[in-house]
Amino acid sequence: MVIEEIGEIDSAKHFEEVLSELMKYIREKEIQSVSVVLNEQEVEYTPYAELLGQFSFERQETQFFYRRDLSKFKNIEMKSAFAVKSLKEIDSDIFLKTWAEASSGSLNASTPFSTLSVQKEFEGLQTELGPDYEKNCLVIFYRNQAVGVTMPQIEEGTIDEGRLFYFGIIPAFRNRGWGKYLHKLSLHFLKQMGAAYYIGATGQNNIPMQRIFKTNACELMERKFIYRWKDSVK
Repeated sequence: MVIEEIGEIDSAKHFEEVLSELMKYIREKEIQSVSVVLNEQEVEYTPYAELLGQFSFERQETQFFYRRDLSKFKNIEMKSAFAVKSLKEIDSDIFLKTWAEASSGSLNASTPFSTLSVQKEFEGLQTELGPDYEKNCLVIFYRNQAVGVTMPQIEEGTIDEGRLFYFGIIPAFRNRGWGKYLHKLSLHFLKQMGAAYYIGATGQNNIPMQRIFKTNACELMERKFIYRWKDSVK
């Protein structure tokens, strides 16, 4: 569970009440992983950070959010050595294995499979992407070998905000200059899905991904701060 966009909370007392109800809910539902996300203005309000500490949340990571207008994005052709197949075309085991490998060695503090089983992450993905999740789960192949995954989606509650639920390359295939191209290809998929703009995020330590954003003309929008529940199942 991820709690964000808390702008409607108008006081520290109100925030404390929300956190108290949150703790009751996650224990009742046996939710295993919980994060609270604050923006730059919220994190500067000391009582919020203090309350999160009292409820066993600790700051895990700072995320950088980037934006790119896709209205003038020029479609690109897929290079002949590469192929992309959706979960509708391949076995789920191939997808899950590639996703898990692509997330290993990530420079982001918060990555898939760090605290939850593969199956739990997969269930969360299905909930997030909705009934058509299979067509949004894409495995990237290079000469018939799986090298990474990308999961383009239109953000829930919007009609044209493009996101990548996850984007990553298997460690053995990194440092080949593929990241820029495959990320740009993912933007191409988003535009085909009807996205007018793209929002992407990465951790403060993931310098390679920050470079990819900048290379692909994405502009830094804001920073957000992730607080993770310390009692989450390890």
